[in-house]
Amino acid sequence: MPPFGRVERGLDTSATLSQTMAPDAQPASSRKPFRTSFKNAARKSSVIVPFTAERVHVGDYGTTGRTFTIRPSSSDTDGGLSTDTTPLLDRRTGISSVGQYASRNNEERGLDYSDDDTRWGWLIKLVRELLAKENTKKILKCTLAYFLGSLATFVTPIAAILGKNDGKHMVATIAVYFHPARTVGSMVEATIWAFTAMFYSIFVSLASMATACFFGDHEMLGLGHALVLIIFCGGGLGFIGWCKQKMASPIVGVAASLSSIFIITVLTKEGFVQRAEFSMNKITQVTLMVFMAIACSALIAFTVWPTSARDQLRMSMVKSTGSFSGMLSLITNSFITGSEEDLKRSTYITAAANHRSVFTALNKQLAEAKLEHYVRGTETQYVMDRKLVDCMQKLAQHIGGLQSASQSQLNLLQQHANESTGRTTAINTPLTAARHFTTTGTFYTPPASALSPFATHSPPTPNAEIPTLGAVLEESAEGDANPVTIFEQFIFHLGPPMKSLVYTLKIMLDNLPAEPSSDRNNPIAVNPRFRESLVKAIELYSEARAEALDALYKNLKVITGSRDRREEWAADVEEVAGCCGYFSYCLQEFAQEMIVFLNILEQMEAYQEWPTRSWSWLKFWKKEESLSSGSSGVITAQPDILKLPDPSKTIPNVARDQPIPFTYKIWKMLRIFRRDDIKFGIKVGGGAALYALPAFIDSTRPIFAHWRGEWGLVSYMIVMSMTIGQTNTSGLLRVLGTIIGAILAVIAWIVFPENPYALSLFGCVIAMPCFHIILNWKQSTFGRFILLTYNLSCLYAYSLSVKDDDDDDDEGGINPIITDIAFHRVVSVIIGVAWGVFVNQYIWPISARTKLRKGLSVLWLRMALIWKRDPLLLTIGGQVEKQYMSIKEERALQSALLRLSSLIAQAPNEFRLKGPFPVGEYQKIIAANQSILDACHGLSMMISKDPQANAREADILNYTEAERKDLCARISHLFYVLASSIKLGFPLPETLPNTDRARDRFLAKVFAYREKIRGEEGKSDEDFAMTYAYILVIGTINQGLQELIDSLGRLYGVLEEEMLEI
Repeated sequence: MPPFGRVERGLDTSATLSQTMAPDAQPASSRKPFRTSFKNAARKSSVIVPFTAERVHVGDYGTTGRTFTIRPSSSDTDGGLSTDTTPLLDRRTGISSVGQYASRNNEERGLDYSDDDTRWGWLIKLVRELLAKENTKKILKCTLAYFLGSLATFVTPIAAILGKNDGKHMVATIAVYFHPARTVGSMVEATIWAFTAMFYSIFVSLASMATACFFGDHEMLGLGHALVLIIFCGGGLGFIGWCKQKMASPIVGVAASLSSIFIITVLTKEGFVQRAEFSMNKITQVTLMVFMAIACSALIAFTVWPTSARDQLRMSMVKSTGSFSGMLSLITNSFITGSEEDLKRSTYITAAANHRSVFTALNKQLAEAKLEHYVRGTETQYVMDRKLVDCMQKLAQHIGGLQSASQSQLNLLQQHANESTGRTTAINTPLTAARHFTTTGTFYTPPASALSPFATHSPPTPNAEIPTLGAVLEESAEGDANPVTIFEQFIFHLGPPMKSLVYTLKIMLDNLPAEPSSDRNNPIAVNPRFRESLVKAIELYSEARAEALDALYKNLKVITGSRDRREEWAADVEEVAGCCGYFSYCLQEFAQEMIVFLNILEQMEAYQEWPTRSWSWLKFWKKEESLSSGSSGVITAQPDILKLPDPSKTIPNVARDQPIPFTYKIWKMLRIFRRDDIKFGIKVGGGAALYALPAFIDSTRPIFAHWRGEWGLVSYMIVMSMTIGQTNTSGLLRVLGTIIGAILAVIAWIVFPENPYALSLFGCVIAMPCFHIILNWKQSTFGRFILLTYNLSCLYAYSLSVKDDDDDDDEGGINPIITDIAFHRVVSVIIGVAWGVFVNQYIWPISARTKLRKGLSVLWLRMALIWKRDPLLLTIGGQVEKQYMSIKEERALQSALLRLSSLIAQAPNEFRLKGPFPVGEYQKIIAANQSILDACHGLSMMISKDPQANAREADILNYTEAERKDLCARISHLFYVLASSIKLGFPLPETLPNTDRARDRFLAKVFAYREKIRGEEGKSDEDFAMTYAYILVIGTINQGLQELIDSLGRLYGVLEEEMLEI
């Protein structure tokens, strides 16, 4: 395996540059010139070669020969992303095909698959192919853990350690719950939660037995049973249900199941509490079973094909840099050409999809890697990994800014094209000038001396005069000048510097770490020239950007003086300026953040030379400043001090002149019990106590024991979920899995009765498809339910056959009746599931559909409160009345939206007479909300980065205050109307506030401000960066609001008479 991040320091620059070359599709001499004066123009640009930090000049026009491009190669079907089979320098050293590399790599390792002449050649080939798949390895690891867990039942010496009891199948069950198909860090986390659940269960079990014994000694056993039912059964299991719902983690979920089984077995099955006896036998046995199962899973996870979260984190980072490279080049090329073609390419779609999936997994992998670093004592390396992830998140935000600016540009061009339909203009299609010099999306190569000897080309046209931007604008003014013409001139002058910078960034991203590694055998190695090259490239770009923007804004009056100053036209011009300025700003910020990225990589490279191990986290009495400082590069503002309102105004629906009654204070104190999660915990605990009640009544206890009521209670705890739809889904899977597992257990026992060897192997055969379901299906619990029932029936029957329990004569005793055992389990599970569905349906029911609508209503209400007051006022000393009215709260809204999106999958499982739930429309609503929140996040980050406006920025904000106030009021009004509509289920009114006109007035006012300050010295375009971001955010919000209005119109477009009844 090539070293992680290693770059060949002596790599030939010419070879690298020639990798991205593509023949020019059309000679420059045959191209149609954009303007007469440009016919012999020669645009020059400079490129910084990353590997040598050399500056080379590039003739953009009038040059023939070969070109190099910022687009990914057409052969990069994955969008330039690294995969598990991608070599270190696949895109850099001439190996253009991943398949060729894989073939060569297999040959080097001796994996010759071509020899199928032998009798077993096909089988060997099949086995090798299966073992090469990561998913197959995980299934085999899980199956091995399950096999070792089942030995606690089938192997007599191991079974003897656990004592004489029929519950030894729990070792295999726990091995299923805490399977080894995890990273090392995830296995450490699973172990922590398993023992946490075990210790909690031990506490509840001991406390319940002690309570029963205490009241039994005082001749009040009935009161003791009541307290055990209410406090330890209801309260203990209710707390488990609350934790499972509150933390919403798969590992916490299986730990909750383990704890439920432990507590329910002690409280309802063993009879110690009912007889007021204090016994440690069952507690000791279950503790040993937990230790055995966790030891088996951990041993396999750490030794058999171990998977490191640190390596997965590095691989995700590699894929992210690949997606950055592909998306950056394609977005830039789309912006320069004014064409959406690049954004529709499969390479871009693949890169964007990988970008989203990778960033979803980054935080999870970072949390698991943290545990691995803590165990290894390399906390310092974890801090650097965390900084690297934070840096990549900032890079992703800048990519989002580029996407937003590019999309706004495309919308503007489409709008202009629609307006120009049917009339002849000087520009028949968008961006004539851009296409003139980017017909193939490329620009010309550096001189041949810097390239490969194969890259020969003709020299540029000598002594060509470069026209000034003022001359271009003057010529444009003579024709049909329009905002698109201005955009073309902007691209004409800033396009080549943009592509030069993107080229440098692309080469760096392509040559940053491309293989996972976390040990010293594969060290990080960063090309020392990268930082110097990037600094030079940024300097060149900054100079060209400042010159182009300054010339553009100073000469806009050439056009404005020759035509009527219409507000709409001025708004379009300023929107062009916003798109261009913000795109160029985000590109520069991306490059600046890349310097930070390189700094962190260099720190990691230095650390690997002198690694240290500290285990500082064990020193709990000391504050770990090193781990808390620098955890995130994101600047978070301190919460605003909340002003207490007038007490007389705090009670809704109460006259202001009335004093606050004492009952209101009690109502406020009890507000915690109005929360859904608290009500859910109480509901779970109350239902569990009622279900367990027959186990504490002498007349009903035999029936409860005969039909294995404890497993019905376990099933109840497993299927109970927050919403009705989720409970229905889990209950159905639980019943189906139980029936399938019972049938498999009956077949296994009939075919291999009392045969430990055959039964253990047959169990492995059953476990393989079940673990495939657990690891790959969305409804992973289905596989666990099958194995759990198989263990409860088949493994339990074997325990009876070897006289592990003397109290099971009702199921055959030493001659177990497998059909009765399986039937009792199925009936018990069905009753438990039915009880869970009943409790969730009729006791404080929480419908996913209702919760989704209410959640969206509150989300839009909070957005209305945020935009009730202009967010930009924060930068000039403004204060927010409440924290929830700040745009910085968008992070909380992002988390809320994620929870709401999960409800869409649950809502269709709730029965309703109206018909199928409209999943598609709600998915569109979630997508529109996500787009709006992403835009708000970008604005929030800009405010956090520069929370105090300078004099010029403050002047801009004060000059446009009235227009922004009107715009924000309209946006807030729309969010209020949307919140009311979805809450009540009423159609939207036909006439809604128009934000487009308000936005145009704001843009025209910004344009007027430019005219006011034109010609003054020292005016930097950076002062308009916040305004640019604001313009694009408003545009995205307008588009998202329109999508929401359309969706609600389709959902609630009909006003029925029933709605109007009073």
